[in-house]
Amino acid sequence: MRSIKIFNNNAVSVVTPSGREAIVLGNGIGFAKRPGDEIDERKIQKVYYIQDEMQMKFLQMLRDIRPDVMDAADRIIALADAEGCFMSSQATMSLIDHINFAIERQDKGMALPNLLLGETKLLYRKEYALGCRALEIIEEHCGVALPEDEAGYIALHLIANSVDRDAAYGILKFVKGALDIIKGTYGLMLDDESLDTIRLITHLKFLAQRIFQKTVWTDEKVDDLYEQLLCRNPQNQECLRRLDAYCSKEFGYTLSRQEKFYLLIHLTKIL
Repeated sequence: MRSIKIFNNNAVSVVTPSGREAIVLGNGIGFAKRPGDEIDERKIQKVYYIQDEMQMKFLQMLRDIRPDVMDAADRIIALADAEGCFMSSQATMSLIDHINFAIERQDKGMALPNLLLGETKLLYRKEYALGCRALEIIEEHCGVALPEDEAGYIALHLIANSVDRDAAYGILKFVKGALDIIKGTYGLMLDDESLDTIRLITHLKFLAQRIFQKTVWTDEKVDDLYEQLLCRNPQNQECLRRLDAYCSKEFGYTLSRQEKFYLLIHLTKIL
């Protein structure tokens, strides 16, 4: 396998023995190499066989990436792999590009607030923890301390492999809106570490998935228990009305009696 172009110490364009052109990544794989040199295949960590316009996009991105950013990205990707968050070629490209752009924005003093940071921390704790570790790696390699908001954004790149990114954003949007309604109706300050809060968040996450899949929960009769729970707090009916209106307006979905019942169970525990 011989190099065609050296992008930096960790990224090289090569021709494989079969004659295919590829981009290979690996720690130090391009160090002291020149076009035509043989590549040490033991250092290869990732190989990308990218065609047409995606190839051009990746090549252009690599030309603009600082070597220290690439080093940081390599470590973050390896860390994610070790934690079971395996990244596709597309997700890897997006993550590298995001880190580079985040550093550019930080250097220019341009803040990008993450309005879904709180919900990301609650819904995707493992990925958020990896995002925080990624910020430490970026500071270590690039000398730039990115804000906590970026840990949330990096977490979303990791989440994108397990669910569609649009679906991930949709779930976060739904949970944020639902929590805002619940907190506003009851005047609550939720304890993010409380088991009851975590259970409520998890329930809202799965409710969001049913909403996006247009799957209505109608397999249980809960009328008597529903009425009992509804009467326990004078604000319950108003909260459910607002939640139902939110689901209908924003997502074209009407909550069933069963879904309202299970929401009441979780609400009763946190009130």
